[in-house]
Amino acid sequence: MLNTAKEGTTILIDSSASDAVQDGAHAADADVASVELRGLQPRCDGPKLHPFAHRRAKIKFVKRLSDPDHEGQGHVFQVNIARKTYALKIFNFYDDESDVEDLVGPDLDAIGLDLLHAHSDPFYNECRAFGKLIESNLNGRVAVRCHGYTTIPAELVHQIGHTFQVDDWIKDAEEHLYYQLPLHRQVFRATVKDLIQDDVPLTHMRVKRMRRDLLRIREQGVYPMDIKASNYRGALLVDLSSARTEPHFSFDMCSWWDYERTIDEDLVQFDKMVKEAGVKTSVIAFTKSYRSKLRPRDGVRKKYTK
Repeated sequence: MLNTAKEGTTILIDSSASDAVQDGAHAADADVASVELRGLQPRCDGPKLHPFAHRRAKIKFVKRLSDPDHEGQGHVFQVNIARKTYALKIFNFYDDESDVEDLVGPDLDAIGLDLLHAHSDPFYNECRAFGKLIESNLNGRVAVRCHGYTTIPAELVHQIGHTFQVDDWIKDAEEHLYYQLPLHRQVFRATVKDLIQDDVPLTHMRVKRMRRDLLRIREQGVYPMDIKASNYRGALLVDLSSARTEPHFSFDMCSWWDYERTIDEDLVQFDKMVKEAGVKTSVIAFTKSYRSKLRPRDGVRKKYTK
């Protein structure tokens, strides 16, 4: 069914395996990760991402792009699909333990695990963020172009991991619910994006453009929350796995002050990134004039309360 994964070797995705996962899925498995992935995702109110058009095509893994020494939310590979080159980000399995611990009992009961996952899982974060940019006709203009999501059978992912020395797909592996599922229902989720290899140095003009793009992203109600140099390629943001996209349950539970402090973090991170790069520029993202443009929010915990 699957040949041994070697660098530069074409590997077939068994469509019947993916179909078995989707057709046999149950709601109880939603917190495991990639079950029941059909149509737009995630299945909650707000923006969503469409499936990748060539999700049943052959994939040729060329090389690993992500830093092997950096603990992130997934691993990125240069791949060839349907005669085109892409960046494929395969996400680690989502562990909701820390997100659940951040909510006290009544809040979690009011929100529910399904919405918590849809608004906190890094894979869904990217789906919602890129889905909003696509809705706003900004896909590929203010951030890297995203072509949709796909799923990868676990057996294939483990072969890829062996070839590219990736062994951290699942944290607390022995205890993870992933291992309680039969093999044919274990899949990993991925997003497909343009491959940008031009890792250009920061200059005044590029910083000016990057600031403009970040503000346009934020104007759509998308807050990346993880602005740093390693998340940019060719002066475009390529990682939105930490993004909070409106509507977001956390924004409807907090005061105006907490909301303002949270979304300001993007701008503070941007200015810190520019400073650390040593760029000579007068461009500043975090300013009082920008804050004054934010729409006011009234009340505290007005939606997710009982």
